[in-house]
Amino acid sequence: MTDHERTVAANGLDFAVREHGDGDRLALCLHGFPDDAGSMDPLAERLADAGFTAVAPYMRGYGPTDAAPESDYSARALGADAVALADRLVEDDGYDDAVLVGHDWGAVAGYSAARLDPDRFSAMATMAVPPRFGAAIWNHPTQFLRSWYVWFFQLPGLAERTLRRDDFAMIEVLWNLWSPGWDYPEERIESVTETFRTDGTADAALQYYRQFVNPLVSDLFRNGRPDPDDTSPIAVPGLVIAGADDGCIGPELFADAGDAFAADARVVRIRDAGHFVHQEQPDVVAEEVIEFCSA
Repeated sequence: MTDHERTVAANGLDFAVREHGDGDRLALCLHGFPDDAGSMDPLAERLADAGFTAVAPYMRGYGPTDAAPESDYSARALGADAVALADRLVEDDGYDDAVLVGHDWGAVAGYSAARLDPDRFSAMATMAVPPRFGAAIWNHPTQFLRSWYVWFFQLPGLAERTLRRDDFAMIEVLWNLWSPGWDYPEERIESVTETFRTDGTADAALQYYRQFVNPLVSDLFRNGRPDPDDTSPIAVPGLVIAGADDGCIGPELFADAGDAFAADARVVRIRDAGHFVHQEQPDVVAEEVIEFCSA
């Protein structure tokens, strides 16, 4: 079983990736915020033991991966990255097929990828962000309070200064709020802080949120309050995982997550876990993911 880092060129970018295993099936593992590719290690190791090669890239703009051309950090760009990475890896390394595993922004990238190319992934497992979140949030006023950081990140200058203050202390603040029961390893917070110290990472991370909110608000003014049922269905079989104690996105937003899929779908709530469910309960999450993606 291999365990190393390398660079993969895809979609016009050079992605730094962490790789586990040497199986015949590709599991593309996408991280979220505030995080980096190392967050996928516990899950990637278990996927490798189950016969996958798990490849976890640093998302566009994060750490050693290239910044986005023309500062494009839209959901569509993230989805295009996922499709292009899988295409390149399958072409170069000859995998039998590919599945996608995404946490937080990695989940958003997964939903986008499934709509861009429904045939690229045979299955997908997403964690901590439900499909159709941008539409569903309007039906859950409490979520606006939980998402205070999203609105704060829209403030130019102040958001950048606050995120960088005291050597990115905000990362640990968010982890404690979102996963209140997680006793995270010191080396994990050190790794993510080091990633955010890399030139451009903090700015890119904020752009993810700004390029999510801007079209959301513009569409609201043009078309009124969105209906989640108007969102195009996802044609890739999907497993949606939520932490029961998530302080970032409320469990109620996952209640109808299965309705977003035109293919087989399953929604699972993991007890004793918050937003970083794959790191808090890696054995439980890995069992769910492996069973679903191997069906």
